[in-house]
Amino acid sequence: MIKPAASETAIKIASGIVDDAWNEARRSVFVQAQLGIAPMHLPDLSIDEAERRSRVGRALLERVCTVNMDALPHDLALTLRLVRSNAQTWANSAAWYWTVIDPLGAGVFGMFAPTAYCGGTLLSFVNRQLRDFQFVEAGDCDRYLGLIADYARLLNQISVRTVGQAGRGMRMPRLQVERARALIQGFKSSAPTTVSVAPERLTNAPSAGFAREIERRIATHIVPEFDRILAIFSDEYLSAAPQSVGLSQYAGGEDIYAALVKLYTTLDVTPEQVHERGLIRMAEIGTAMESVRQEAGFPEDSSAFIAHLSRDPRWRANTVEGVIAVFQRYIDRMRPIFGEHFHDTPTATCSVVPLPEALQGSMTFGYYDPPTANRNHGSYFFNAGNLVKQPLYSIAALTYHELIPGHHLHLGTQLKDEALHPLRRHSMVTAYNEGWAEYASTFAGEIGMYERPEERYGRLLWDGFFTCRLIVDTGMNSLGWSIEKARDFMREFTGMSDAEITTESVRYSCDIPAQSLAYKVGDAQIMKFREKMRRTLGKRFSVRDFHAAVLRAGSIPLGDLEWHLDYETEVLAMHPVT
Repeated sequence: MIKPAASETAIKIASGIVDDAWNEARRSVFVQAQLGIAPMHLPDLSIDEAERRSRVGRALLERVCTVNMDALPHDLALTLRLVRSNAQTWANSAAWYWTVIDPLGAGVFGMFAPTAYCGGTLLSFVNRQLRDFQFVEAGDCDRYLGLIADYARLLNQISVRTVGQAGRGMRMPRLQVERARALIQGFKSSAPTTVSVAPERLTNAPSAGFAREIERRIATHIVPEFDRILAIFSDEYLSAAPQSVGLSQYAGGEDIYAALVKLYTTLDVTPEQVHERGLIRMAEIGTAMESVRQEAGFPEDSSAFIAHLSRDPRWRANTVEGVIAVFQRYIDRMRPIFGEHFHDTPTATCSVVPLPEALQGSMTFGYYDPPTANRNHGSYFFNAGNLVKQPLYSIAALTYHELIPGHHLHLGTQLKDEALHPLRRHSMVTAYNEGWAEYASTFAGEIGMYERPEERYGRLLWDGFFTCRLIVDTGMNSLGWSIEKARDFMREFTGMSDAEITTESVRYSCDIPAQSLAYKVGDAQIMKFREKMRRTLGKRFSVRDFHAAVLRAGSIPLGDLEWHLDYETEVLAMHPVT
């Protein structure tokens, strides 16, 4: 039902709450990078900062509870709903601090900072901030030296928290310790190159003392802090580290994991319910895969079909350039028909580039880096070390997830949408972000982007990989599964290599638990919302309108997205049938 006009007082109160929430959100260095703000400081991982953020979250929640959202204009109410979700997360910061933290303020919680998807992502972000730092004004050299000092402070906070966790009985599982050592050693080794400033970056060349001072600070500030982190992982630490994996083995971990399941899915579901969803969906995927194998002449033996694909030169590339060309093939395939299914096109360009070497041993695939105010370009960083060694029949599905019409379409349009309040423009809700990307990869199949049986099988393997996460993530973190049981399950149902299975199983059980659940839960919900709109609108339904309505909302919790789409459906129902 279309709402009556809201009172000016209600609008003013709600707008004030939204603006205060935005002021908190923009403290995140991640958000500041999106805004094109030159960094003055790096993320703060201290317990003091966690306690401050918790106080802010609680205060915002109290204020939101005083507002009747039903009396507000739709867009303002939608933004206030996002405030409520963010505030609930912020309010947990202190209580969760010694178990999980959100190092970038981007809504992704990691157990231990010296791990690939927690600290690795954080330090990669910091390195990019230093690499992209612009020397324009007279004081920029001093500001850069200040960032180097802040880098050392950040590394020290990683040490302090890691030691504090151990003192509270929370040590990394043994299988993660060696990976943590290698990760930190990689960042330490690259620090002299990463932190140093090439002369051509300097507009007004300072004295030679600037370069010497950078070298000195690297040697006396940065390197010792990396060494301090490495020293934590002594033989004594290793001997006390658990053999088992999963968040529930630690004090309070079972309850926090259950809360993370709800946070990442943005739904009121339990780990057991998510696990069951995964099992049902895996059976459906298995039937679909058998159908494709039958079409290709391998009706019963999946291992024989995988071996056949692995030997087929059409699905391999032995160089980084060759892998990039495969990605480009699918980008080009989508381009001619894109406008038939989507209203909006991102103004930002996109490309694929190799993942930094320090992360290649710990990340299975890679990550998407969105455009910013200063960089009208999005990049998917792919694990070149993995992809040059394996068949590439799943690259089509990966391309449509990461780029167009997945992450790049969503983030490239959201970040440029001036109609959105900045809080929504720079929002990152994992269930929406990853749910949309998986929906996009699924939708690509509906419009014929997987032309060959091998590509359709690759999409099903990709689907199975994400669905498998619902089972093994909940299994290891809540239901008592060993990592060996999880890996055996993944070998049977995903077609992944042992190297990929190793890094992925560690990611779920020792790094960012429950985050992986957002992908397929979000995909399924968006598909459900589409069919709901289709049934309601009948002949008035247009998939282009549906996609525009979803993207126009920006990244929000799935329950709020459904509320928004119900409103959009009502508006569209008023239009004449064309």
